[in-house]
Parts: sequence; structure tokens; C-alpha cells
Amino acid sequence: MQKNKEKSLTLLSILIGIAGAIPVSASSFYIVLKFGALPWPTIMVTLISISLLKLFKRNNMKEITVTHTIMSAGSMVAGGVAFTLPGYLLLGGNLKDIDKMLLFFTILTGSILGAFLSYIFRKKLIEEEGLEFPIGEAAYTLVSSGKNKDSMKIVGVGTLISSVISIFRDFSFFKGKAPFIPTVYTLKNGMLSFYVSPLLLGIGYILGFTNTFIWFLGGAFIHFIAAPIAKFKNIADFDIMKNSFGMGFMIGIGISIIIKILLPKKHETDTKNNAKSLKISSINSAPVLGILTIFAFIIISMIYKISPFLSIIVIIICILCAAIAGYSTGKTGINPMEIYAVISILVISFLNSLLNGLKIGSSVFSTNITLLTLFFIACIVAVACGLAGDILNDFKSGFNMKVRPFEQFIGEIIGAAVSSAVITFLFFIFFNIYKNIGPMENSDLIVLQASIVASVMKGIPFIHLFWLGLLAGLVLNMLNLPVLTFGIGIYLPFYLTLPVFIGGLLNSIAKKISEKFSSDALLFANGLMSGEAITGVILSIIAYVKLFI
Repeated sequence: MQKNKEKSLTLLSILIGIAGAIPVSASSFYIVLKFGALPWPTIMVTLISISLLKLFKRNNMKEITVTHTIMSAGSMVAGGVAFTLPGYLLLGGNLKDIDKMLLFFTILTGSILGAFLSYIFRKKLIEEEGLEFPIGEAAYTLVSSGKNKDSMKIVGVGTLISSVISIFRDFSFFKGKAPFIPTVYTLKNGMLSFYVSPLLLGIGYILGFTNTFIWFLGGAFIHFIAAPIAKFKNIADFDIMKNSFGMGFMIGIGISIIIKILLPKKHETDTKNNAKSLKISSINSAPVLGILTIFAFIIISMIYKISPFLSIIVIIICILCAAIAGYSTGKTGINPMEIYAVISILVISFLNSLLNGLKIGSSVFSTNITLLTLFFIACIVAVACGLAGDILNDFKSGFNMKVRPFEQFIGEIIGAAVSSAVITFLFFIFFNIYKNIGPMENSDLIVLQASIVASVMKGIPFIHLFWLGLLAGLVLNMLNLPVLTFGIGIYLPFYLTLPVFIGGLLNSIAKKISEKFSSDALLFANGLMSGEAITGVILSIIAYVKLFI
């Protein structure tokens, strides 16, 4: 009986959660800008929460769950920003044109929408659908395992090794000389290159062999088959062609997810209890969704000064894409946020071109959509979808732990608000320091997803390949084939794919050794991701400070 009265959201959990949310959001922002990939930080922050609360002699598992909920919020918020707004700079936009307060407000708006939508969808996806949410399940297992001290030692070793490698790769100790470790190592024959990155190995290990192998197949198809054929036929626009196909492929997967949500499940029975449960769910959710829609409509219309019609469209896109994000995360543990940004830009751009300047009687309709406003809208949607996936993982862990969902919801709002401020600050630091951005080898920041989002601004090049990719992604995912990572392999540079695949291969080997070895290796992989990401943020801030010395 006493256990049920344990508090989850406490002052200590809030303070520790905020302290953890700052480095987590900062490191996640660096990861996605540098590598074009964003791992879930849930396992890492769960371990940190366990250890820090233990210092205060707190072993309340519910309090731990809420603490790691606050910490992890910033990761997917960072992804939503990094997947969209750098695209504005890639298209020639000026960093000085981006107002700091408006950027902060944009990120915060997306965060609030994502938190509310995930709270609304929680009952349907977790309690009624019973989706797996593997990251959330892993966090629950970790909290209830009790092996806190030993686990933190393993993560610490991984963090230390990763940090050392990152420093020797990214920092030059002697003026005018290259760092000791090359960023990209190329074999003598020049056929293969791979990024020297502990972080990418860690990502691969956590994704596992199946996902990384499919990822590898997507990259291998492009690198070993499609690219040589294009070179033989002197096709100069091959990279644009394969990105068009890859983008269509990922959007096709997104559409199939919507269809799966809408289609009735064969195993469901129309019992009275089931119908009553669904009815109760919809009654509870409808008023909240209605109030949220009105609130979002007023805010978006006033702040961005766009037409009421387009404001409603933005909100509808946000709701639908957040549902897709939740379903995708629950089924695969993967949340392709760039797809939601692309959908937003495609729909709003089309409507803008259709309606702007349209004469209605004696008046002329104006949509008032600028390039920057369009990227702000895409950012809102991407952040909302990213946060929806994150908090639904946390809700899954909390559901198993019997934590009150509302307390986790409040925790997510707190973490997202803090992270919004951190990411706004770092956005201007990074893009003042790093000028060579784009998905090219040896670029300072790869901003891969943002470049794909930016590419649709001028219309979709090679539209026939886009539709072919869309059809392929739609059909294959409807057949329940694990093709989500195949699309990532298509447009991610192969030198980044290789270390990810090696990480997945190591996962398979570790599982064959023993369950304990595999579990410890998972903790070590989280350390590898943490060390490189945190080191990258520190080096970036040092470089920024040097500009003023």
C-alpha cells in the first residue's frame, strides 16, 4: 500500500531532470547535425537518473521514471530543429534574419503540441493497441533490475573511451597540423571509406543486427550497384536522383503507417467492453484535442501572421504526423521526423502556390508565407512529432511502473522548455562556427535531413523516381517488411553507414556470447554515444569563445 503512495514528480526529480536535460539536448543537437542520425538517449538518462537519485538515498522507481522523462525530452526536440531550420541556411538564408525569440517560441510551440498530442494518444497506442515501444520497455527493465552501480561503471568506461577518440579526431594539438586520428578513413583502393566514430558504432549496436543490416543493404545498393551504373552512363545528377527516390520511399512508409492506423485489426473483437473502452477514450480525448486545436490556431495565426485556413492545415498535419510518429516508434523504435517536415513543406507550399494571389470577388487572397515562415512551420511539426515519440516511450515505461501519466506529462513539458532554450542558444553558436554545411564528405556539419527538406522547396526533382520510391515504400511496409532503415541507407552517405552496420554486427556477436555480455555491451554502447556527443558540444563552444578572444 505504501508503494502506491510514493511520489513521482518531486522537487528533486525536477532539479536533477533539468540538470540532465541541458547536456542531453546539447549533445543530441550536435549528433544530428554532425552525423545525420539521432539515437534515443532514454537508456543513458535512465542510468544517470538512477545514480544521481541514489546519491540522495532515493530508490523510488517512480521518481526515477519521471526524472529520466524530464532528461530525455530535449533529444527529440533537438532533432526536430536540426532536421528543418538548417535547410533555410542551405538555401541561402541569412542567420541574422532568424529572430532568437521567435526561434525559441517556435521550438517551444512544437514541444507543447507534441507533449499534449502524445498524452492524448497514450491510451490508444499503449493501453489499447499494446504497442511494443522497445526503448520504453528497455528503460523499465533497467530501472527494475537493481544493478545500478556496475551499470554506471560500464557506461562511464564507454564515455571515457569515446571522449578520448573524439578529442584526438577533432582537436589539433599543434597549430597548422591535422588531428592525430583522421575523420574519415579510406582504404588504399579508395572503394570504401568509413567515419571514425564511436558514436555511430553505439547507434548500430542499439539498433541491432536486423535494422542495421537492412540499413546496410540500402546503402550497399546505392554504393555498389546504382552509383557505378550512373558513373558508367555519365549521369551527373545521381545524388539528387537517389535522394528523390529515398525521400519518396520514406514518405510511402509514412502513408502506409496512416493506413495501418485507420484499418481495423483482424484480431479485434467488437465486444461491449471493448467498444465501451474505445468510447471512453474518445470522450476523454476529444475535449482536450479541441481545446489544443483552438489554442494552436490562435497562436500560429497571430505569431506567424498566416491565413486562418493555412493555420488549420498546419494543425491537422501536426495531429496526423504525431499519430504516425507514435505508431512508428511503438512498432520499430524509429521515428523518421524529417518525413513529417517534408510532408508539411509539400502540403503548405502547394496550397501557398494555389491560393496566394487568388481573387475572391473584389478581394485578393494572401497566404503570407515566406521561406523562413515555411521552415518555422516544418520545425513545429518535426519537433511535435519527435517529442511525441519520446514521451510515448516514457509513457510505456511509466505504464509498466504504474506512474501517473499526468506527472510524466508535466515532466516532459519542463524538460522540453529547458531544452528549447538550450537548443536556441546552440543553434546560433554552431552556425556561426561551422560555415561548410551540407551532405558532402568532410563537411563540418552534414545536416543531412535538413538538406533533404530543403530540396523539396524548389519542387521535387526527378518526380518519377519520387513516385516510384513512394509506391515501393508503401507496398513493402504494408507487407510488414522491416524496410524503414532501408530508406535511411539510400540517402545516408555510405561512409556513415559502415560503422553503424559494424555496431549492429557486434550486437549479433554479443548475443551469441551470453545474455549478460550483451546487456553490458548495450550499456557500453550508450557510453560510446554519450562521450563523442558531449565532447563535440564542448569543442564547439570552445571554438565559439575563441572568436571573441
